[in-house]
Amino acid sequence: MNPSSAVNWYVQVPSLILALLSYCLIARLALDLAIGTRGDNLAFRALRWLTNPVVRAVGAITPRAIPAALVTGCAVLWIFAARILLVQVAAAMTMLRSMG
Repeated sequence: MNPSSAVNWYVQVPSLILALLSYCLIARLALDLAIGTRGDNLAFRALRWLTNPVVRAVGAITPRAIPAALVTGCAVLWIFAARILLVQVAAAMTMLRSMG
């Protein structure tokens, strides 16, 4: 699988979106741990607005005993797992295609 090939756009585009989301989640986790909910400027609100759907979805399946900042950490782990799964599925599809 050639990573620079435009043929694999169906893998590269979701991977880039997941990478962007993971970086945003890492930034949110760092800000939540450092500042907490006291940060209320435009950048913090935009970051929370961008990552809230993922954090809420992960928060719905995690136990309530986990603190909110760690739910963001769990979301980072789920996004990393999704990226790994995406690469594995793409590699399996490429292998099947090359085998005929």
